[in-house]
Amino acid sequence: MPTTLNNIAKQGANGAAMMPIIQGVGRAAIEIAAVLRGAVFRGALGEAGGENVQGEQQQKLDVLSDEIFLEEMRSTGFVCAVGSEEQEELLVIDEYAHADYLVLVDPLDGSSNLDVDGPVGTIFSVVKRETPNDQQPDVSDTLQAGRNVVAAGYVLYGPALMLVCSVGAGVNGYTFNPNDARFELSHPDMRIPETGGYYSVNESNKDKWLDGMGDNLDRMKAETGLGMRYVGAMVADMHRTLLKGGVFLYPADQKNVTGKLRLLYEAIPMGFVMEQAGGKAMSAGQPVLDVEPEALHQRVPVYLGSATNVDALLG
Repeated sequence: MPTTLNNIAKQGANGAAMMPIIQGVGRAAIEIAAVLRGAVFRGALGEAGGENVQGEQQQKLDVLSDEIFLEEMRSTGFVCAVGSEEQEELLVIDEYAHADYLVLVDPLDGSSNLDVDGPVGTIFSVVKRETPNDQQPDVSDTLQAGRNVVAAGYVLYGPALMLVCSVGAGVNGYTFNPNDARFELSHPDMRIPETGGYYSVNESNKDKWLDGMGDNLDRMKAETGLGMRYVGAMVADMHRTLLKGGVFLYPADQKNVTGKLRLLYEAIPMGFVMEQAGGKAMSAGQPVLDVEPEALHQRVPVYLGSATNVDALLG
């Protein structure tokens, strides 16, 4: 019998508690994938006409994916609130406001790729609330360092639909089998190769990077001989880095002096997965998972990859 998402219940100290939530992520992924496949026929491509809290133009599919994810988290009965990159405030699930867990999500990472049929993804993490269960969950519950994350992962909407996740006991990849309508274990115990692979970055901005990262990249390229691959969707670039090795970087620059990627929605969940896969995740001189969040939509520079390649980059 194939191994399904039920396998998560057997993993580490948190697997049993996380299984229904990650199954909810899986249901959301299946629904979002179906929406993506038919978007061109439903007039769902293009801008929604509004901006998210970061001032970025929302795509129609950003909004739809956000709604789908929230409803699936509600359906688990184990999630008291959802923090979304697409929402300015924490969304409390009133009927389950007493539940133990909060989920943080970038519901459709890389949505600028949609108009060219490029790969996109979903990024998520789960934290346990710190406020008492007889109170309303608060935004302070989300402002926890990555060391407190209970589970994290991502969904890749590509030629195959993949869910990659960790509950703190290594990383496993599940691929959706359309014949049986379920996710099945396809990539057990994922580990990033220590050497080789590719570097992944928008190198056209190199002259604007801060902290000498342009020179660092040139030195790393000379030392390691890594080639370049870049999709422009963090999930797709991270997935390749995890499988093939190398380093993904998004430095701070003159326009984004504190970094561009969101700490809670992108850096921490991907950093958690990378560390669980034997890699390294750094931000502004410290591990990503040690950064103390100060705001729901805080941004940071990010460097993810094998320890060998991250060290070669950061020197």
